[in-house]
Order: sequence, then C-alpha cells, then structure tokens
Amino acid sequence: MKEIRKMGVLLFVICAVAAALLAMTNAVTAPKIAENAEKREVEAKQMVLPAGREFQEMDEAEMRALFEKADSENLKNVIAVNKAIADGELVGYTIKVAVAGFGGEITMLVGIDHTGKLLGYNILSHEETAGLGDKIAVDPFYGQMVGKTSATPLSVVKGEIKNDGQVQAVTGATISSKAAISAINSAFDAYNVLSDTQNSEVN
Repeated sequence: MKEIRKMGVLLFVICAVAAALLAMTNAVTAPKIAENAEKREVEAKQMVLPAGREFQEMDEAEMRALFEKADSENLKNVIAVNKAIADGELVGYTIKVAVAGFGGEITMLVGIDHTGKLLGYNILSHEETAGLGDKIAVDPFYGQMVGKTSATPLSVVKGEIKNDGQVQAVTGATISSKAAISAINSAFDAYNVLSDTQNSEVN
C-alpha cells in the first residue's frame, strides 16, 4: 500500500515538474513565435504590394458596415483589408479573400496599388488538383492578371482573348480559373468601395 502511495506521489511530482517546465518554455517561446508569425504576414503583404512599409488592418465591423452599403455579392468573399502605408502616405491595399474552388476553398491575398492596379496575388491556401488547378498560382495564368485594373471586371475565356477584361483559363482547370478570377474581382470591388470612401473623405 505504501509503495502505491509513493508511486502516486512520485508521478504527481513528475507531472507537476513537467507542467512547470512546459509553461516556462511556452512563456519563453510564445513571444518569438508570435513575432515570427507577424514578420511572415508582413512579408506576404509586401510580396503583393512591395511599396508598403506598414500595414494597418481595417476594423472588421467597420469593413462589413462599409461593404454592406455597396451592391456587390463579391464583397461577401472579402475576409480582411489592410491599408499599405509608406512615408505616411497610402500606397494601396492588401485584400484577403476566400472563394470556392474546384477542390475546396481558395484563400488569396491580393495587392492593389492606390490607382487601382493589381500588382500581384499570393494564394495562401487551396485544395485544387496538383498539376492542373494549382497552376492558377503561377505563370502564364498569374502573369495575365498583373497590371489589370479595378475599372474593368475580369472574365475567363477558353479561346482567344478579345479584350482587356478577359483572361485565358488554365487548360483543364476552368473551374479553378474562374474561382481565381472571382477572388480578383472581389478584391477589385473592395478596392472600388474603399477608394470611393477615401475620395469622399478628402473632398
């Protein structure tokens, strides 16, 4: 009986020491992990909007209230908006969107400069088919989007491109291509609302 009690006390002490060490380790590493995560997030934003030096996230409630006033279903795809600042001036926005793809949800970060021009996008997560749908993240599909502006909604075509608003689909991945375009158009709609609001405040 005494041996069982000793064993129980010993196990309790071991567990207590292990828990204390784990808590100490977490206290030391947690700030560093958070710092690294924040650094990676800033780097991801600078990939799509290189001119940005500081990124100010828009309050979600404020963003939703602003978007609800606009007549666009695409705005429901917008998850987050960050103002990109350099030398105290607004140089553009990074806009995070999520849309339904062929294999599941596609989450994308889109960079649009202060003139409404698409500078780039970064697909943060997706479940598209390897070798087909995942080609929406690379050239030649990616390159077609860079330089497009929010003034013209984009659409997907399988054949010849006839105007600036058209983008040629990835062969064998039309659904994924349309999903990517939906994400870009959602970001464009968000930019247009933000730009109109910004202009009205200035005037």
